[in-house]
Amino acid sequence: MFIQRLGFRIGVGLTLGFLSLMATKPATAVNLVNNGSFESPDIPKNTFKFLSSIPGWSLLPGSKGRIEIQDRVAGSPFDGFQFVELDSSAVTGIFQDLATTVGQKYELTFAFSARPKVAQNLLNIKWGGNAVDSLSASGVGFTNTNWKTYSYDLVATSATTRLSFDNLNEKSDGLGSYIDYVSVTSVTAIPEPASIMGVLAVGIFGTTSVMTRKQQKPPTKA
Repeated sequence: MFIQRLGFRIGVGLTLGFLSLMATKPATAVNLVNNGSFESPDIPKNTFKFLSSIPGWSLLPGSKGRIEIQDRVAGSPFDGFQFVELDSSAVTGIFQDLATTVGQKYELTFAFSARPKVAQNLLNIKWGGNAVDSLSASGVGFTNTNWKTYSYDLVATSATTRLSFDNLNEKSDGLGSYIDYVSVTSVTAIPEPASIMGVLAVGIFGTTSVMTRKQQKPPTKA
């Protein structure tokens, strides 16, 4: 009887400790986006480069320019050393196809800035081909970037979801629309109370059972 009570107390303690650990130390969310801060390929400081594709990203159909990576030419990055300017030699869009789970919720986060001294900077965001938002910003009066971060809760409807950014409706003058620090992470659902009680019950009775079996083992000889 004493062993059973001891097992009960240990089971409760271990289970509550486990749940407390889960609450205080959540798992680090994995970013599904490859090259979200556009650090690859690495280009020299104070330079820019036009590319037809970069690791993780491709040109969106309808683009008139190429992908432009900047390394502190006309403004500072939000993260790392590089960022993308969508209006490269002309208006451009980029996309990345992500492996997703149908019905799973995801959080999209990115940083957007106008190009300093440029009035029109447009940004269209799409998820699975559907419009998420359209943003605009003016860089008039700024000598450096003015980054703002945006976050959206989204749901996947297929095993592959296309994330895209473009400024195809902007004046095509080779100036404008900076993006950086793109991230897509899954949103973990909080367990329902019934599920938590189930884990608690398993912890209690499982530990009691182990303690009981240990008591029933024959003594070892000296």
